[in-house]
Parts: sequence; C-alpha cells; structure tokens
Amino acid sequence: MTSLESRKEKLNWDFYSAALILVYAMLQLLRWRILPQFMDIYYHILTAWGFIQAGGFTGWDFWQYAPVGRVHIYPPLLHILLALLMKCGASAIILAKLFETFTPVLFLFTLWVFLRRNYNAKLAFFGVVVLGSSFSFYLSLINHIPATLAAIFGLLAADQFFRKRLIRAVILLTACFYTHIGMPWFFSLAILFYGFMDRERRRDSLFLLLSSIILSAPMLFKELNGLKHISALGFNLQEKHAIQFKIAEYLLVAFGLFLAIKKGGSYKFFLAFFLASFIFLLYPYRFFCAEGYFAIILLGSLTLAEFFNLLTDRMKWPGYMVFLMLILFEIFSPTLARDTINEGAGAGYRFKAFDSAFAGMLFAKGDSIWSPGDYVLASEIIKKNSNTRDIIYSTLNPIGMGLAAVSGRATANALLVEIGPAQEFDPFAVSKIIIFPVDEERGLLEAKVRKYSLEKIGETKALILYRSLNRRLAVKINKASVPFVFIAILVLAAAIILIKNRRKIYLT
Repeated sequence: MTSLESRKEKLNWDFYSAALILVYAMLQLLRWRILPQFMDIYYHILTAWGFIQAGGFTGWDFWQYAPVGRVHIYPPLLHILLALLMKCGASAIILAKLFETFTPVLFLFTLWVFLRRNYNAKLAFFGVVVLGSSFSFYLSLINHIPATLAAIFGLLAADQFFRKRLIRAVILLTACFYTHIGMPWFFSLAILFYGFMDRERRRDSLFLLLSSIILSAPMLFKELNGLKHISALGFNLQEKHAIQFKIAEYLLVAFGLFLAIKKGGSYKFFLAFFLASFIFLLYPYRFFCAEGYFAIILLGSLTLAEFFNLLTDRMKWPGYMVFLMLILFEIFSPTLARDTINEGAGAGYRFKAFDSAFAGMLFAKGDSIWSPGDYVLASEIIKKNSNTRDIIYSTLNPIGMGLAAVSGRATANALLVEIGPAQEFDPFAVSKIIIFPVDEERGLLEAKVRKYSLEKIGETKALILYRSLNRRLAVKINKASVPFVFIAILVLAAAIILIKNRRKIYLT
C-alpha cells in the first residue's frame, strides 16, 4: 500500500460523520425557542387527544369540524405514541417541540447507519453531506414528521432485508404502513424493483412485500374506503409552486446512476430508489424538494465518494478535499427556486446561492407559528371559560387548530381539508369559544358579536377571545374501534419479535 493510499485509509470517516450529525443536533436545539414551526404537528397532537377521548384508535374524526366530524384515514402510529406520552402527563407543546427537534436528527443518524452497515463508512459520510445540501429537504424532515418516521422504518426494514432478517424487515415495513400513507409505497416499490434486478433476492423481496401488505390490510382497507371522501381541494396548495432545483446535486445523479449500474450488487438498490421516487411526481413539491429527494441523496453520495477517490489520487493530504466538499455542499449549495408568489405565466425563478440545511438552520430561516405570549394566555382563557366537551373556532384556521391542540378542545376548524366535513354547518353557531385576530375587520367583528350573542372574555397581543352566551353543541365522542389495550398487546408482540435473538444494531 502506497503512502497516499495509507493516508486515504486513515481518514476517520466515522468521526467526520458523527461530528456533522452532532452539528445538526446542536442547530436543532438552538431552534427550540421558535418551534413548533409547522402547522401539521398541531393536527397530530389534536388527533392524539381525540384518541385519548375515544379510548384508542377511531376511524371517525370528531375532534375537527366538530360537531359533525369527518372520516379519519390517517395512519395512527404517531398519534398512538403521542397519546401514550400525553396520558403520561407530557405537555402537548413540549411534545411538539421534541418531535420537531429530534425526528430529523434521528433520520440523519438512521441514514448514516444504513449506509455504513450495508456499504461503507465513506459513502455513509457523503450521504450525510448530500442530505445537508438541501434546506428544503431538511425542512421536510421537520415539517412532515409522520413521513420522516415512516422513512426511518423503511430504512430499517431495508437494512434488515439486506441482512436477510426477513421477519424483522416485515415488522418494520408494516410499521411504515401504519405511520404514513405514501412513504411505505415508496419503499415497497424500491424493494420490488431491487428484487427484479437481483434474482437471488427476488423471492425474499416478494415475501417481504406481500407479508407487510397482508399485515397492513386493515389500514389499507380503511384508506381505500376513504378515498371517495377525498376532494382535490386540499391539493391546491401554494407549496405545489414552491419547486426548488438543486443544481449541483442533479448533475451528480446521472453519474450516480452510471456507477450504481456499473458496480451492481447492492448498489442496484440506489437505482431502485430512483425509479421508485417517481411515485411522487404527481406532487412536484414532494418529488423535487421533499421525500422524492431521498434518491438524489443516495446517488449523489455515490458520485461524491467516487469523485473523492479520483480527485485525491495525486493529493498529498486527501483530508483537504473533505473540507472543500463540506464547504461546497454544506454552506454554498446553490438552488434554482421557483417563485411562489406568482402563478402560471407570472411565475419566475430566482437563484439562491446559500441554500444548504446548515446555512438555513444557522440563520434560523423559516417562519415560526409558535407565539407563547398568545397561545399560552389564550389557552388559559379557553380552559377557564369552557369544558372539555365544548367546541372552539377561529376565523384563522391555523389559530383554531393550534389552540385546540394546546388547550385540549375539539374545534370547528380543520387541517387536511381535502377531506371535508360530513355535512355543512355553521362553525359560529356550534362553538362555545370564538377567536378573532386583533386586526379583524371591525364591522365584520361587531356583526358576528351581535348575531351570535358573543361576550368578550379576553385578549392577547394578537387575538381576541369571545364566549357564546347561547347554549352551544357539545362534541360527540366516538368510541374507539381498536382500544388502547389491544394496541398495546400488538406493539408488545412486535417488540418481542424484534428484540428476540437480537444482535448489536450499531456498526455490526
């Protein structure tokens, strides 16, 4: 072995990876004050509250669009976990902050372990580097917590599949199906495509997929049956215009595809992930900026690892190239971003030079929806002037959802509006507490106060709270179709199978 090869071999890739993951963990903790940052976590907290009221999983969402409700088809694993923690006394807002803080770091660590165990330490390091090059993808890990958790289960399932521990792989992929609607199909397609590419693993891949689908059949049937209630309204979101193109990373993909095919073996899995990612193409934002970017991370890391070998063949100190790549992908990382303000012919593009996750997190980019001065005080006012069966409503939908989650009340508001209410209703007429923004148009506010006999009960910096003087409807709590006791038995059985004859999970 030459001295140059020796220096290359001595590069401590695990140390570099651990240091980079630690940096992201610290940046997450620095954002604790402004978290939660995304509206979805309030939906999940409120759904967990609904499960607690029902005594387990229920297929009817009575805690939103109250009192008429709507069908509930969201996979329940995250909500069950949140409900368990809430029943143990955990604060709703602390849980929201914890999950937004640690879920992306857990995914980053899981990706590194997956690549380190099944490929090599160098590739695992560059996987962490490429992931950090996209701020939009990193934000999706924070904002789309169920999708992130499902991706973690999917990676763990793929890891066990590679290690030929099929029963564990089946349990983990099944957990993926019970966590998110879309992500399990992404991983299932990747495993299926890989099975067709590798004849020796074809039977294993089919066994894994069929077994997971059979175990997930109750959830899949629920989702399929609920499709008739879904409208296109909820998909007409501004984020569909927020498409970002990572210039350097997409250039790496073509060569990464060539390398995956050339190397063959387990590297065909990267090609399989790329093919599977087109499942997100119907939702361009997800394809370019969120979950679909996962395949770009794998192929980009493969290319960077190869480039490192080629570019350092004549370098006296290969470590300098590691530093240069960190600068290019963790700080500079240019992006071509589509204008999100104008649509259609008026939409344009702009160049963003510093658009890495590191830069975005360091300078705390992104809006915060958490305002302690408003939420905490408003929540106290709501609890003082209502009981747990009363309904609240806000003319600002996110405010209604957030306050419902924090105060433990059903709401006439709702998120995921692609699934509408069971019937039309007047939210002012059914709600006990009405919340207006302080800048509400004065004439409209006074008209609502007169029409619905509202009494002002408090005010925060941004909100005005009213209580209805008339008798209002109470939320109708549906009994759980799957009680917590039965859920606990299933989870315990799965845990026993997973840990039976367990081996070391880290770097073995």
